[in-house]
Amino acid sequence: MSSALPYINPFDDGRSPAGAAAGMDEASSLIDAVFRLERAVTRIGNTRLRPWKMTLSSYTALRILANQPHLSLAQLSRRCYARPQTMTRMVTQLENRGFVARAAHPESERALSLQVTEAGLAALEEMSDEVLKISDTLNATLGRDDIAATDGRLRQAALVVENELRDMGRPEE
Repeated sequence: MSSALPYINPFDDGRSPAGAAAGMDEASSLIDAVFRLERAVTRIGNTRLRPWKMTLSSYTALRILANQPHLSLAQLSRRCYARPQTMTRMVTQLENRGFVARAAHPESERALSLQVTEAGLAALEEMSDEVLKISDTLNATLGRDDIAATDGRLRQAALVVENELRDMGRPEE
């Protein structure tokens, strides 16, 4: 184990006296930072999408479908890192709003193909201006080179951990 990095307690609101470092190693601190960033991005994304009564997860699913039409529900679920049950509920809500349509899949008799409608594309264009402000903030704070390097390393780390999970014989969630 390497030397500990300073730990920022997620429950500390800044008003309590400074406590001792929690003794986290670098990897544990990274996991904490990634989780904290994910939660912060989700919260600000959901807040920015509130006028459209959308969540960041629904927006992401819609954006993926706009870029990759004719995905099945299972394929969309994997690309969104969501459980199939969650994706079914999300797609049903998008369909009820007229943003997504289901049709026969061009490559499979059993699967349904999902496609963004014209109304969905128009809503996506409106929402994107607001959501992309998150990317602007990160680019201004970290810089594109740091973001690209971090992205590559985090994706590499995710593959290693996913492979470890497979080696354990446990299905991915």
